[in-house]
Amino acid sequence: MLRLTSDDLEITLDPWKGGGVTSFLWRGIDVFRPHAGGDHPTDLACFPLVPFCNRIADGRVSRTGEIRTIPMSQKGVDPHHAIHGLGWVSPWSVKQSGQDAATLGLAHDGSIWPWTFSSEQHIQLLENGYSHTLTLTNTDKVPMPAGLGLHPYFPRERATLSGAFDGYWQTGPDRLPAQHRLLDRQPEWFADQGFDNCFTGGSQSIQLAWPGHVLTMRPSANLPFTHVYTPPGADFLCVEPVSHIPDAINSPLGREETGLQMLEPGESFSVECSFMLKETV
Repeated sequence: MLRLTSDDLEITLDPWKGGGVTSFLWRGIDVFRPHAGGDHPTDLACFPLVPFCNRIADGRVSRTGEIRTIPMSQKGVDPHHAIHGLGWVSPWSVKQSGQDAATLGLAHDGSIWPWTFSSEQHIQLLENGYSHTLTLTNTDKVPMPAGLGLHPYFPRERATLSGAFDGYWQTGPDRLPAQHRLLDRQPEWFADQGFDNCFTGGSQSIQLAWPGHVLTMRPSANLPFTHVYTPPGADFLCVEPVSHIPDAINSPLGREETGLQMLEPGESFSVECSFMLKETV
């Protein structure tokens, strides 16, 4: 377990458990929902999404024209589709650690995701917040589809969410994107049915507010989508900055619509999101 601290901040990381954040406190307040206490990766406060985000239909991908099925519908989260990549269920190595920063590393041999890759997370404390950088490098001999994101959990009680979202991907019964729809007003985030959708627009500044404090998330421009998960009756919500829509690898749409990256051998892709706090009166 790694612990990063400054005057007002404390972040704990567990490299062994998906390289995840287990707690993020600002002035003693839990900004992320703290570790839920179990061994499941969804008990983490935040975990990395690498080398893809959200779901891949039936775990089916194509490597140089050959269809592969990746056995990544893990941990009972989704019995039908591969989900959230490899990072959240893999141990990460500690490449560097100090009082206010840490770098974690992951190398994959191609045995599950059918490409070899390496990844790094860099967590840096800032004044009243922190930055989280993810990097993915294709170490294979052929091009690799790629995506990155973060999956933080937030306390739901008395929370409000706002962002200049202009649309969302409506999902079908299989929970995969079926049609993009425009928004003319902010969604009712905590309506009875909840949300498990990928939103477009508004990703340059997303705010979560509670009585007494506000969190502003500022994703980099190459995290243009925001997946929002507000399960009915839960005590948490997830607001996930991601680089592509669900099942982008199998979409007939182009890169501009889906956000899917294609990395050439040796090529890297990096994203960053800052989480900044301030008091409210």
